[in-house]
Amino acid sequence: MGLLKKRTAWDKAYRKVWRQEEKFLRRYEGKEATKLERKIGEIAPEALVETLHSAFCKAFEVVFEKGTGPILKAAGIEKRRIDYAKNACAADLKEDKKNLKAFSKAAGKAGAGNVLLSGAAGIGMGAFGVMLPDVPLFTAMLLKSVYETAESFGYRAEDEKIYALRLINAALTDGPALRRKNAWLDGYAREGKWPAEPELKEEIRRTARALSEAVLYCKVVQNIPVVGAVGGAANGVVLGRVQRYAAIKYQKRFLIQRRLASH
Repeated sequence: MGLLKKRTAWDKAYRKVWRQEEKFLRRYEGKEATKLERKIGEIAPEALVETLHSAFCKAFEVVFEKGTGPILKAAGIEKRRIDYAKNACAADLKEDKKNLKAFSKAAGKAGAGNVLLSGAAGIGMGAFGVMLPDVPLFTAMLLKSVYETAESFGYRAEDEKIYALRLINAALTDGPALRRKNAWLDGYAREGKWPAEPELKEEIRRTARALSEAVLYCKVVQNIPVVGAVGGAANGVVLGRVQRYAAIKYQKRFLIQRRLASH
């Protein structure tokens, strides 16, 4: 009977992020809409649904067409790149638990204030019955959060448009489709390419649809003064869900590609 192989720091880090991923998937793949959410979906005017969808589409298009410069500046990307370089150098010299954890620790700090700011902005606008004006702000904060996480693991935000959109889409998916979308992201982590060449405008439309459906209930409530503050606070809930998933997927992608590079 042979000796059991000792687990490396990489093995332990990968098992940990895999467990986090499984917890996330199990939580949402079996999630069903509440009676209230179903009722809102039934009574929400089709025009409102399409208005939300169009607003999110436009917000993504503006960011991607005019550049991510302002978002990256707000995220302090240059400092994050310097921190990543330091962490990568330390991990290359010694791949132990402490040095591998430095990347996820930096990612954890990345979105520390985003959820609170998003919730506060939503509450402020919701209290006055303002629904659509917060869509561009919320979209920018969503991308800022994903890009901060990406940069913490060494992925340049400028190259992450499709991945970021698909990540947000997957993060907000409930039911069996979640695992399928999650597998697409894992496939990209291993292969470095998608099975078919994606089209940016189509990915924007799909992600905008996922976002509009995720916040439909919140936005319907948010358009009612005072009561709307409750719906506005849900911006932070949606952002928090995406942020958790982004931390998991970027860490897993980082670990997969690190292992592939060493072989």
